[in-house]
Amino acid sequence: MGFSVTIASSIILIVLLVLSSSFLITIFQGLKEISYAAKEYLNSEKEKLDVSLQLAVNSVNATSCNVTVKNTGSKTIFLKKQGNFSWNTIILSYGNGSFWFSYSIEDYEILEIKVSGTNYTFSQDNHTFINSGEEVTISFSIPNGAPEIPLDGLVSVVFVTHYGVEAKAEGVRTQ
Repeated sequence: MGFSVTIASSIILIVLLVLSSSFLITIFQGLKEISYAAKEYLNSEKEKLDVSLQLAVNSVNATSCNVTVKNTGSKTIFLKKQGNFSWNTIILSYGNGSFWFSYSIEDYEILEIKVSGTNYTFSQDNHTFINSGEEVTISFSIPNGAPEIPLDGLVSVVFVTHYGVEAKAEGVRTQ
């Protein structure tokens, strides 16, 4: 009887060691994954802190808008599409008290890229981005088939970067 108690106790001890080591490995692996996810989240949030934009609506007519985006942060904002990938999106909402329309616009025309507060412009052939202290003037149209922007209608424009940072401004169609 003494020998069987020793064997049974040894088996129970081995099972407990295996279970506790499996449990500890699972906990450590989970902590490692949580640590990795937190690090990635903090890196993306840090990157967003380096991006700062200002947006102004310059003009609004029945079918198009003209806006200026100023880069006041330290990150470069890329402007031109690369294949099917669009670096930025413009969200346009307009209407009056009785109706509202919203559209996502990725096809916009770059009119001018320049140093903010100056008349010094860059060639769009080799300068398809805005660095800190630069601004871009953009023109875009409402999508085909969309109703015209109403006279005295409020227009809300949001410029969203590939960093996930946006700049917002409003304008009114007066002509």
